[in-house]
Amino acid sequence: MKFWMALLLCSVTAVVAAQETITIKRSTYGIAVDKSMRIDTAGTSMADFIAFFPLQSETDKFGENLNVVMEPTNGVDVTLEEYVRMSLEQLKQYFGDIAIVENKTVSTTKGQPYHKLVYTASMNGFLLQFEQRYISTADYTYVLTFTAEQSQFNAYKEKAGKILGSFKLH
Repeated sequence: MKFWMALLLCSVTAVVAAQETITIKRSTYGIAVDKSMRIDTAGTSMADFIAFFPLQSETDKFGENLNVVMEPTNGVDVTLEEYVRMSLEQLKQYFGDIAIVENKTVSTTKGQPYHKLVYTASMNGFLLQFEQRYISTADYTYVLTFTAEQSQFNAYKEKAGKILGSFKLH
């Protein structure tokens, strides 16, 4: 009896969790985001897709967000490691106070390996923390970025990680 109750509880939980997300389908990928997020697919700021978490209060001045940037490879043969190295050089030029928290290649049992880069930096008066995942294919390099105020990063980390983990190429 306990087994069936546990199974029922897991099933109900899975259905509720599935109802709380919506899958955004783009030309070459899909990503599942929380239904409460504001979605922008207008292509602003070089991003193919941006999803904003709801503000926490009326005094909250920064909208934690996730975005996907697609850079065409244009037939140039650049390894994922080379691309990340060049990106890191650009980030160091852009952010004078960048501090690297994590920088590693992640192998996955499902899907494609990716490079994970976590760093902090100041921008527009905010101390921010970023988690980026770099994924390379023959046609594009995808840069998935979660951005939060550093003081709020851990509060959003689990939910953002699930969203980043839902990224699927098609």
